Amino acid sequence: MKKSVLITGVAGMIGSHLAEELLHKGYTVTGIDDLSYGALVNIDSCLTHANFRFYRVNILDFDTLKILGKDTGTIIHLAAVKKISEKDISLPTLLVNTKGTENVLETAKMWGCKVIFASTSDVYGMSPDLPLNEDGDLLLGPSLIKRWSYAVSKLYGEQLSFAYHHDYKVPIVVIRYFGGFSPRSSFAWSGGHIPIFIRAILRNEEVIVHGDGLQTRSMGFVSDLVHGTVLALENEKAVGEIINIGNDEELSVLETAKLIHRIAGPAHELKLKFVPMSEVFGKYKDILRRIPDLSKAKRILGYSPRVKLEDAIRLTIKEVLKHPSA
Repeated sequence: MKKSVLITGVAGMIGSHLAEELLHKGYTVTGIDDLSYGALVNIDSCLTHANFRFYRVNILDFDTLKILGKDTGTIIHLAAVKKISEKDISLPTLLVNTKGTENVLETAKMWGCKVIFASTSDVYGMSPDLPLNEDGDLLLGPSLIKRWSYAVSKLYGEQLSFAYHHDYKVPIVVIRYFGGFSPRSSFAWSGGHIPIFIRAILRNEEVIVHGDGLQTRSMGFVSDLVHGTVLALENEKAVGEIINIGNDEELSVLETAKLIHRIAGPAHELKLKFVPMSEVFGKYKDILRRIPDLSKAKRILGYSPRVKLEDAIRLTIKEVLKHPSA
């Protein structure tokens, strides 16, 4: 396998940490990002590395993408437009996540690259079969609810990946990431609830909780997501598989806010503001529990999460306090 990798969405949370790890492991890394979500500051340590090249490119630019993919062994496709609320427009999510993925797969087919496709736990939808298993049925909500456009676009990307694998022999691995965070997370809802809660608590602001806060999530530190991605990259047994990657600790949103407050140790009390789901997401029904079955990742990749949720929160708070203006 060529030790050359092209990462789409390299300036995002996962992409930037992944680039650092691959450079450390001796890979040559080309990173592209249009900086609509990512930030150059995230890849500061990479920009001066002799084995790293960055290009400000949108994945809808197929002509440029196919040129950059020419001498690449593997494309790790992370670039995407994230989940949206009912107030947002859904066309960018649908267009970028479908046509962009097609462009990546066409490039891989052209040059004989392997593809690691970053999917999401959102594709499981409201499945009651817990923990969520890669071979289980998926249960999505009504098409009239725009928030499902993210899950649908990623599920289409999975199907497209397998079509290229079976029809054109493109080696692919589909990773279903469960929630992750780091000090480089987007401190907006696209980055998940933990970064938002950390910022609010450190600033003595209200912590906005959607619904009653009893919905649970399994959130992992970015180093575990990167570790699983590298294992999928380097293990040929992963080709043709869908694999969950994340942390299988389960904690409610409300208890997460309390945990962050306890770890941060501020003098002020925790300020909680409960906002009805309907005000944020309209008729969208929030997923009540989300916990991954990691047995396949362990069996095929030898993967298991290394960083406990509490330790991950401590690490993130420590870094955020070092750079309060970031």
